[in-house]
Amino acid sequence: MPGDKLRIEIDQLKEDVLSDDWHLADSSAVRLIEIGGDEVINFFISLIAEDNSTIRNRAALALRDIKDNRALEPLLKAIFKKKNHNYNGTMVYALETLDCSAKLKEIFKILFYQTWESKQSAYSILFAQIFTFTDNDILEIKKMWDYIKLHPEKYPNYEEEETRAMMQDTLDGYTGYFKSKIKKHK
Repeated sequence: MPGDKLRIEIDQLKEDVLSDDWHLADSSAVRLIEIGGDEVINFFISLIAEDNSTIRNRAALALRDIKDNRALEPLLKAIFKKKNHNYNGTMVYALETLDCSAKLKEIFKILFYQTWESKQSAYSILFAQIFTFTDNDILEIKKMWDYIKLHPEKYPNYEEEETRAMMQDTLDGYTGYFKSKIKKHK
């Protein structure tokens, strides 16, 4: 009997998360997070693919709170989906609580190619987490940056000095680390 009541509650909460009533949707998401479990995680992950940015953002915030790395790949996929380009800041923000250590190139792509809000979260991730990367990863990131500098008109916020400096400083930090690592191994 208790299982039936929980099943009914979960089903109702899932429905309510999709509501246009912000307070109802928010409180339902909070309750689902409290309940937890694979079903809840999978439900929020499934919402990341939604076309509705409000629902995607609600799911991203829930996944940020849940901190389950199964959300990493779906979030990255949604972030890089062309139609989400101007509406992905909350999804990048959700990445901050996940282990992105094997995704250095992807986080740099966010820093380089996405909107201001997304760049800020990518910057936070790059300085808060420890990454694993190869020589080739750094070379590819450097090539991306060199291309951006040749074609700045194609990239969001590049014209702003603060943005350019943030991106350059971040890249310098990683390439500096990479160079020191090479010297130690010689």
